[in-house]
Amino acid sequence: MEDNNPEPTPLRYDQKGLRGRLARVLVAEPTNEIDWPADLPAGIEKVVILDDEPNPHHTLRVHPPGDPSRVALVVFDQLALCEDAQEG
Repeated sequence: MEDNNPEPTPLRYDQKGLRGRLARVLVAEPTNEIDWPADLPAGIEKVVILDDEPNPHHTLRVHPPGDPSRVALVVFDQLALCEDAQEG
């Protein structure tokens, strides 16, 4: 039996080319590098990535789709790329 809905693969710490990509949030409460809650709406499922690659603290700047003024830091492995999706 073929799995048509595989589990999303978390981003890698060395992944590049992320700027502008839409990502799925893999955890119920996204956090930053010191495990503090990210400043994102409760229950958020997708975010837009602002950085090209994770920074030395293993975080990425992200914002909710349609709300670029609400920037938050999220640890890279709490995110997975959405297939073929970019913020326009």
